[in-house]
Amino acid sequence: MKRSKPCEPCHLLEVFATGICKKFEIEDPLDNKTKLVELSPVFDDNGNVTMVVRHSKDISERKSVEKILQMREKQQAAVAKLGQDGLAGADLDTLMLESVKLVATTLDVEYCRIMKHEDCNSVMIAGVGWGEKCHSDSETENDGENTIFCYTLYSSERAIVHENKTQKKFSGLSLLKDRGIVSGIDAIIGNKDKPFGTMNVHTTQKRVFTNDDMHFVQSVTNVLAESLNRKETEENLKEYAKELEDANYLKVLFTDILTHDLLNPANIIRGFTEELIIVEDDDNKKNLLDRIHKSNEKLISMIESASKFIKLESIDDIRFEEQDFVPILEKIIRNFGPEMNKMDIELDFKSARECPSLINPLIEEVFLNLLSNAIKFSPPKGKITIEISDIGDKWKIKVNDVGPGISNEDKVMIFERFRQADKGSVKGSGLGLAIVKRIVELHNGEVGVDNNPLGKGSVFWFTIKKAL
Repeated sequence: MKRSKPCEPCHLLEVFATGICKKFEIEDPLDNKTKLVELSPVFDDNGNVTMVVRHSKDISERKSVEKILQMREKQQAAVAKLGQDGLAGADLDTLMLESVKLVATTLDVEYCRIMKHEDCNSVMIAGVGWGEKCHSDSETENDGENTIFCYTLYSSERAIVHENKTQKKFSGLSLLKDRGIVSGIDAIIGNKDKPFGTMNVHTTQKRVFTNDDMHFVQSVTNVLAESLNRKETEENLKEYAKELEDANYLKVLFTDILTHDLLNPANIIRGFTEELIIVEDDDNKKNLLDRIHKSNEKLISMIESASKFIKLESIDDIRFEEQDFVPILEKIIRNFGPEMNKMDIELDFKSARECPSLINPLIEEVFLNLLSNAIKFSPPKGKITIEISDIGDKWKIKVNDVGPGISNEDKVMIFERFRQADKGSVKGSGLGLAIVKRIVELHNGEVGVDNNPLGKGSVFWFTIKKAL
């Protein structure tokens, strides 16, 4: 049978043949630990290898730490994906089914389910590994001191299953026993006083789940709880739409939840990872920490963009002042100078004229987003052109790039929130152009995108009123 990698004797023969030191990792069968082995040649006076010295070092602890960091990164990525889907307004049933699949895959377990608590009954509304029949069954529980809508069987408590007293105390236990489940995690969805239900993670393997595993499951249930709260809020808003037309404070409240309840923990993660990257010497660990840091930065950017968009949605009128927008645009161009120089991008913008307009400081965000996108999607040594046209009582500003361009189908939806054109590996929050559109609308202007008439690329444009 063909080996997937050379064995130690093969490495030994290679050292004898080449006289070159070899390093490799093995799983030591004597103690089941990971070892770093180094084979060093010893030469005689004629330069021939006479013997090979073997050194080995136990690196099990390092491998264990690497595995933990990889798992944390995997768990954080799963929570971030679920959170973005929730913020994007995914259907609640779809979101719950996706969450149980993500948890089961991430933790490598056979069973995961969401149980909804209804009038002393627990009904499975989403699950992995249980089969279709279990989705239609409900597990009735006793009232009073025996009320429990989910019982998780941990490895250390396996013997409790066989006690008659325990079997009578907890209903629904037979379903776990019949499937040979011996380990699991429980996490409440919602607050303890009025929970929606629980997420249950189960496996037939004897396993002690770590605190990181439990925190991961709780993070997922927190995302679901936020989605449930959002769904409930939306239904209430629809029901009382006429009475709550002036209740924009609800959006402000949701913004506070984003910027405090979600952004604060993300900023804490940012601080700790940045400190760990500074003090860590191991390149592999630094690489893992860097990937965690980048994923967290994407999460922070998404939260901040969502918060900014919600605030703009709650505004109906803004105050305008007469101002020339050209200096604002020139300042933004200067700020992007290092980034464009790094990619060797040429920017063509010549404006000798003044452009007095009725604008709000928010207009800076429009220039920033459009120029940022043009740089992001431009190839190295590309060219960006900014043009200002006089069209009667308005100014029309165009940002031309030579990037991949946008299909006609995508042009219809790219200014909608959480919608993006297919740009391969370039990803964002899906809110930048929605923010641009909202600010331009507040300025009583128009915004759009056309094909670059000179060939490949796009032309993003918007209009603002002149100060007459």
